[in-house]
Amino acid sequence: MQVTAIREVECPECTKRTTISVPRDGVELKPSRSRKAFGDHTKVTCANGHSYWVYFC
Repeated sequence: MQVTAIREVECPECTKRTTISVPRDGVELKPSRSRKAFGDHTKVTCANGHSYWVYFC
């Protein structure tokens, strides 16, 4: 995945914001507590230790 932008995403568990790299500017971010079988995504761990997935739509 080529990184072209940096964005912030909110943890669905505690609302702590984390900075992530995204594949392209203008992409919609969809945080999820569960992993889906398809789609561009990245796994994120917030400062409080909660792991979740962010899908790029």
